[in-house]
Amino acid sequence: MKKKKTKYSPDMPKMLYRFFLDRNEDGSAPSFAKFARSIGCTTEDVEEFRRHKEFDRAYREAKEIRRDYLIDQALCKRYDPSFVKYLISEENSSGNEGEEDSSLSVVITVCDL
Repeated sequence: MKKKKTKYSPDMPKMLYRFFLDRNEDGSAPSFAKFARSIGCTTEDVEEFRRHKEFDRAYREAKEIRRDYLIDQALCKRYDPSFVKYLISEENSSGNEGEEDSSLSVVITVCDL
């Protein structure tokens, strides 16, 4: 039996934003795949929702929240800095066909004092 496709609703930008903020409190890394599963859809559906201006804005803010979370975890030595750098570089390089990359490069160095 084919699963019914999740349709976009005007409250989804707020749901996305809240999901990424609340994820930081439980200690797990926020992701768009986890968000998609939480609302019963796929990451492909989430990408389609970006056609809506408000959702696209929430999506870009969620990427910033995720990026900050990962950097904080690397600085606290909870996550490997090299792996965080890889995740951030992968995120910046995927899905940007035809888009100019306006992100800054990130260098994470952990020093034992």
